[in-house]
Amino acid sequence: MTIIHLPTVLIALVTGYAMLVLDLFLARRSLMADRPELRTWAYGSLLLLLGLLAIPLRRWIPLGPAILLCNGLMAMGLTVYGQALHQFVCQRNLPRATWILFGSGLLLMAWTALHTTSYAYYAAVASFWFALLLVPTLHVLWRNAWKLEPSLRTLSVMLGVCCAALTARGAHALMEPGRYVDLMQPGWTQGLTLLTAFLALIGVSFGFLLANFERTQRQMEQLASHDELTGCYNRATARSMLEHLLDRCRRERTPMALVLLDLDHFKRVNDEHGHLVGDLVLRRFSEAVRLRLRASDVFGRMGGEEFCIGLPLTDRAGALELAEDLRQTIAALSMPGRNGLPLQITVSAGVVAIGSMQLEDLDTTVELLYGTADDLLYRAKHLGRNRVMIA
Repeated sequence: MTIIHLPTVLIALVTGYAMLVLDLFLARRSLMADRPELRTWAYGSLLLLLGLLAIPLRRWIPLGPAILLCNGLMAMGLTVYGQALHQFVCQRNLPRATWILFGSGLLLMAWTALHTTSYAYYAAVASFWFALLLVPTLHVLWRNAWKLEPSLRTLSVMLGVCCAALTARGAHALMEPGRYVDLMQPGWTQGLTLLTAFLALIGVSFGFLLANFERTQRQMEQLASHDELTGCYNRATARSMLEHLLDRCRRERTPMALVLLDLDHFKRVNDEHGHLVGDLVLRRFSEAVRLRLRASDVFGRMGGEEFCIGLPLTDRAGALELAEDLRQTIAALSMPGRNGLPLQITVSAGVVAIGSMQLEDLDTTVELLYGTADDLLYRAKHLGRNRVMIA
């Protein structure tokens, strides 16, 4: 009695891939525009579906051309899957070697179709070909999946299962060719390996969809808490982070400092050089500041060209040293202005530092610290700019 009925398995696989393709192509256009790798995956799924639908053609056309057509479509689908995963994981295209492997395998399948009628040989060549096409993608996933979205870990395992099942099918076809007279021939090994490989691929598709949704959610959370232009915390998030920082320093009886920074004559930069140059200045300024901060520091854009830095475990001397270092670093920056002319900017800063004894005063609030730093910043502007004032 044969438990795995291959025609039923084929119908189930076609139904599963048809539903997957339908869902992908009916997705909102905005989602596909934002996630081009998802569109690539949709085309890969369509190619796999067409390859499965081409299997029954062997009833009406010679075996060799039928096998070349269905296996060529499925191999192309796997290659396109690899392209989508490379786009998603490392933001680059599939290596040229993989496309060469696809073309070489297609030529080998064509040669096989011309020189042999052994279905066992077809099965071995196709299975090893499919497995090899997955190897470069597996390599990229195993190197990067544990650093990115959690769904990629499950996806990596499922893709490894698919590769292993295809390899086992190819090896078994060479060792016992009598069990591979036809695709629909009853048998445990052929049915089980095919079912495992294609079900694993469906699992890979769901894992890829979930990874895309996870990345979209993370990006939305990033946009909700960060300034889009500079990558700093936005005003609301920076204020909340500073309140948490103040509470922690009060609880742990450790000093902290607040630095308020404002770019000098920034309106003049926008007026004389344009807003694109102004945006570049803000980005370069933010990058230069971020390179000199610790992971525990809070860096936020409070609006326009004004930024704040919360410094835990930092006394007056440490805060002054950092602010002065930032002032000199920004003054040394040079970037292209209008017509390629060099543009230099300066920054003024107001610094307030409080010790553990002052933190015990419950009247010490973020608003009070910010107001003090803002007054000092105003004095720095009034005294000529490009300077640091500290309480």
